[in-house]
Amino acid sequence: MIIMAVAMMCGCARQEVRLTVSNAGVEESWQPLAEFSADSVLDLIGSPYCYVTDSKGEEVPVQITYDRKLIFPVTLQPGESGVYDVHPCDTLRTYPALVSGRAYPERADDFAWENQVNGYRAYGPATQAKGEKAFGYDIFFKHKTDRNVLEDIYRPETDPATWRKVDSLRNISPDLAEEFIASFSYHIDHGLGMDCYAVGPTLGAGVAALMDGDSIVYPWCYDKVEVLDEGPLRFTARLDFAPVRIGGDSAVVEHRLISLDAGSYLNDCRVWYDGLSGSRKIVAGVPRRDESEAIIDSAAGIIAYADPTQGPDNGKAMLGVIVANPVEDIVERDGHILAVTTIEPGDTLSYRWGFAWDREDIGTMTRWKDYLGSVKFGSVK
Repeated sequence: MIIMAVAMMCGCARQEVRLTVSNAGVEESWQPLAEFSADSVLDLIGSPYCYVTDSKGEEVPVQITYDRKLIFPVTLQPGESGVYDVHPCDTLRTYPALVSGRAYPERADDFAWENQVNGYRAYGPATQAKGEKAFGYDIFFKHKTDRNVLEDIYRPETDPATWRKVDSLRNISPDLAEEFIASFSYHIDHGLGMDCYAVGPTLGAGVAALMDGDSIVYPWCYDKVEVLDEGPLRFTARLDFAPVRIGGDSAVVEHRLISLDAGSYLNDCRVWYDGLSGSRKIVAGVPRRDESEAIIDSAAGIIAYADPTQGPDNGKAMLGVIVANPVEDIVERDGHILAVTTIEPGDTLSYRWGFAWDREDIGTMTRWKDYLGSVKFGSVK
């Protein structure tokens, strides 16, 4: 989405502002967010609070993000323009949250987040303390809904009463216990969605990692996490990692900033490091489990792969990674498809990662490729 014009609607101290937005090619059904400087718009309207209406005068949800962006959803056909009016108001308006997330200390410090189409998680310090090599992002398949469901998916797994009942049933019959576990397990679709993606000791659904020579330096679980945006339209979190030795650098500290917008199949991710003494190769990618379809576009920095998932009939996770930094090559190494680039000390890797379930809106790799190809970095969405 690109800004076409900004016009004031009247000359009073508190005034409306008209924003004209154009869809440069994204499909209307994917409903991206328009993004403007919040401070610039709020200065123009003369108010610390605002609401937004579309060309029909209907109010649309709006959010001011931690980094002072004014965002709201737009519904435009490719090549179409539309006007949205920003109105001053006296109080902060609230809207139903289409994105959410939190840390789950009751489940080994998982950090999980979601929007209407997908759910995700990163593993935390309690998992690392157990010695589990859970390096990559995990994903939750969802049936598309405006309802946030991760709390419901996690609840039975994290309730001590559930496992007391499991133990009681095991004393009667192991088969009864397994049947009961199957009735709530989030590895089985009970109508909300499920986790049927195997992460294992891999980069999972799109983690970035530094290289030490020809070897991937798999990042351990996050050490600390801070939620910066809690919705209703954008969820943002910062993850910080414990120091590690990489080559001659004795204390390299990774930082990640992850944002997920309402309706988006991709997370926006920025990764940077403290403690690097020189340039280093960095990769972002996904594990390749079999010969399922893969799409590789080095010029556009795109990797797409149809992961077979676990289970006999769960469909495929069409994974995607798009790197904004100059991509030197896309290679297959150590069981992964990897986009390779180089960063210097102080540099940031910018990329997007996510997936689509082939049983929901984006049902084919052809459409998934079209979606990934529509992503533009550095533009208003």
